[in-house]
Amino acid sequence: MDLNLNPNLARITATTQQHLDIYNVVDDLMIMKNGTVSMALETSAVNFDLLSETEQDAKIMAFAGLLNSLTFHIQILIRTQNVDISAYIVYLERKREKEINPSIRNQISIYIQFVKNLIRDRNVLDKRFFVVIPQSAGLVQRTGLIKQLFGKPSKITNVDSILEKAKTQLLPKRDHVIRQLKRMGVVARQLTSEELISLFYNVYNPGTSPLQKTDIRAKGYLSPIVEGTKV
Repeated sequence: MDLNLNPNLARITATTQQHLDIYNVVDDLMIMKNGTVSMALETSAVNFDLLSETEQDAKIMAFAGLLNSLTFHIQILIRTQNVDISAYIVYLERKREKEINPSIRNQISIYIQFVKNLIRDRNVLDKRFFVVIPQSAGLVQRTGLIKQLFGKPSKITNVDSILEKAKTQLLPKRDHVIRQLKRMGVVARQLTSEELISLFYNVYNPGTSPLQKTDIRAKGYLSPIVEGTKV
């Protein structure tokens, strides 16, 4: 039977966002539909291969110290994206056109050619490193298997009080992880709400370039994280 020909059947619509695990992002924290409140730290990186053997051993011992010191769960994530740097080349070409000094113009031309050769021979990758610290806060009331299967939002109650409780438990964990990472020479910081939303937007919209800044405030926090949309 062709459902489109039956006027008695209403079209079922739902945003893609209803099928995501994220319920909301509030006060730099992620509220998940399974009742977990999590925070995300973004870290710097260390080129391990360029270190001396002594320095490598020190990093390994510091990382072992981090793992042995943990009394709670963490998740280590690495996000890798291909980078389209065509806009960067256009930027360099404009700089070259405006440059008066012939010597500097020549150096810019050499650098532009170097970048073009680089992206022709290999993929240019952007890597970001994250540590996620989850905290179960009992936010979600079970609403039944059918509603969960169809992506209906779970009922959330006492969000403010639960967020305060989650902060009390998460902040000391955050500080501990940051201190341990510092011993490895790795700098970590907590992502803000805007940075989290921007990150998820880019994850669920893979066509977005890592070099393209997403203006979350312009789109509004209530706009769907995933474009496209109704099912």
